Amino acid sequence: MERFLGPYSLKQVKEAYGRMEFGLQDEISGSLRQWVAFDDFESIRKHYPELVQLVQREMLSGWGMSTHSTMGSSPLPAKVKAPKVRRSGPPAFLILFLLMVAVVGAVGFSLYKDGELSNVIGMVKDRQLHGAKVQYGDRYNAKFEAYMDRNRDFINGALKKKKSSAQWLPYVRAVAFEKDGRWEGLSAKKLRGQAEGFLPQDCSMGAWEQRWTQSKDQWARFLDGREFPREEWAYLLAMDPLWIKSRSPAPGWLNPGSYAEGCLRMAIKAMQRLTGDNMSFEAKIFVSRMRWQLGVINAQVPDEDFEMSGTLWALSCIEDAHEDSALKNCLGSVNPKQGWREAFEVGVLHRKIELALTGNKNLDDEAMKSFEALVNDFGNRAPSYYLPREPELKYYQEILQQKGNLGEARNLIQQKYPAINFDH
Repeated sequence: MERFLGPYSLKQVKEAYGRMEFGLQDEISGSLRQWVAFDDFESIRKHYPELVQLVQREMLSGWGMSTHSTMGSSPLPAKVKAPKVRRSGPPAFLILFLLMVAVVGAVGFSLYKDGELSNVIGMVKDRQLHGAKVQYGDRYNAKFEAYMDRNRDFINGALKKKKSSAQWLPYVRAVAFEKDGRWEGLSAKKLRGQAEGFLPQDCSMGAWEQRWTQSKDQWARFLDGREFPREEWAYLLAMDPLWIKSRSPAPGWLNPGSYAEGCLRMAIKAMQRLTGDNMSFEAKIFVSRMRWQLGVINAQVPDEDFEMSGTLWALSCIEDAHEDSALKNCLGSVNPKQGWREAFEVGVLHRKIELALTGNKNLDDEAMKSFEALVNDFGNRAPSYYLPREPELKYYQEILQQKGNLGEARNLIQQKYPAINFDH
């Protein structure tokens, strides 16, 4: 921990001090004599009288110190043997500090490399929030739910603050939509967040029981295509699950991945609780449709036979079609009236556009002509009151601008709509 300077002549010692290469706490030695610290006045005068002037007039004057008058009386020889200066090492506390910095830095880098640094920082900043993240892990579980229930009072306090509210909402929503769609102490509006306008303001089980009860007389007409009510329950049943999937997980959501998915969960539970074992034909169809929608959203292979018919079977057939030729078979069993006819026409048109893009990176000239015709038709006919597809339309139009280059169009449109997945 020591550094040696020299050998120096007397002149070089003075020049080195002028360059601040050593100070009062350092030591000097020469001609096999002992080491003496510069601030040891008596030893300097005794062993190195040639340095008295340097120490007294230059080194000490800057510190506001003085020495005994006898120090200035010693003569300076014209020549001296070359002394060596030994610089003292850094103080012990500085060495300890540097070691601590090195250790913390090494641990921090290791945590960063392993993706755990944010967890440690989070634990320091908010112990309860860190606990929720740890208990949740990679999926919803009973321990996580119990943890959230135990810390409900603290969480409700955090939800009143703008920054901490945004951090807690995904976990609060996970618990709420695993149970009955509510969190005591949080309004339905705050729980909903920035969802699409056609989705209900309140998707709790209680709200859905009320919707199902009030709409019961419309179910048969809805199912056979005579009526498409502009109501929340009808929009939910007719919602394209691929539309939801492309927007999941939405910002601020874990499981469910979006408000739309949470609404589906609560609508199913409400219907089952409301009807019990005495479920009507229409109710069974509705539950099957919603279960099928959730399966598509979560990319789960159905392990049951879905009992669907009428308009909801036709919708599912359109959404599940893997080639154009299959689409014409989807509408054979229904005779849709006004409202339903428009919904089917737009659904078929959109599915044709998606099938034209699936598995392709570029569209050739011939494919571009038919694609452009589909996009123009879709832009003119997409209903404004239900299932808005403006981001998708912008994407299709960007493909036309990029002369069929899907990758370039996707990169450009993704910047405008970062929360939507445009992959095919």
